[in-house]
Amino acid sequence: MIELRVDRDSVAMGDDAVSHAATLSVPDGTRLSAAIETSSPEIRAQGWSWVVVVDGEVAAVWSVDHGVRMLVADRELDHGPADIYFRYFVQIDPAWLFDRLAQGAPAHRYDLEAEYAPIAREKYATELRRREREIAAKLLSSECIEAIESYGAQVTLHADIACTFTYRGDTWTVRRADTMLQVFVGPGGPRASIRPHALGEAWLVGMLGTAARVAAGRIELPDAEVLPGLDLTQRGGRWTSQGATVVQVTSDLAARVAELVYGRSIAEVRAVFEL
Repeated sequence: MIELRVDRDSVAMGDDAVSHAATLSVPDGTRLSAAIETSSPEIRAQGWSWVVVVDGEVAAVWSVDHGVRMLVADRELDHGPADIYFRYFVQIDPAWLFDRLAQGAPAHRYDLEAEYAPIAREKYATELRRREREIAAKLLSSECIEAIESYGAQVTLHADIACTFTYRGDTWTVRRADTMLQVFVGPGGPRASIRPHALGEAWLVGMLGTAARVAAGRIELPDAEVLPGLDLTQRGGRWTSQGATVVQVTSDLAARVAELVYGRSIAEVRAVFEL
């Protein structure tokens, strides 16, 4: 029997809480490609790419989509142990990644990620347009869309998992991320991650209502009662809540808007912020 000493990268915070190292055995004469498939990561997510390093040599690309694609000549294993390490190459398209490595590109994740980024953006935009055409469900409620448009927002895309609009020269993007509603303004990371969805929509309306008040020469926030139930704590440049209601925002104003809209419907938020 041939001993395989297998390990992999962690894919996210919390995934590194336990070791991924393991030892497996395969019969003498097992082909390297079969050994790689046998020891492949338990994470079965389509579109995720793994570069397989065998005894220090980049040997293959593995993915759920395409299985093992060898970058070196396949061979029968006749002695061990063999060290097999799976390097996580995020959501770089596995077919594109294999082609680049087969062409001789070094297996430098960050360089390849930067090279693939414009391709990924174009593919994502194309997929969103397809979903917008073919899937009736939309990410934001009609009430939310009506509210932000009343403040002057112009919706440029609205699919089931994302909505993009422009407002006063900025591009706002709203996305579903698991159970969270994430809001981006321009490039960079999310300005807000909120659960439940209804609170995220109310916060979005409140933020545009705040901007509309400032543009009209009014104070940012109206003098309205803050309803109990949402407690935010500031740590560095982030304000967060605890419990089933999750609010994570990146400015004091965003936090105060969250507190003001909490417990209110969109209609009530519009009434509170009316000019």
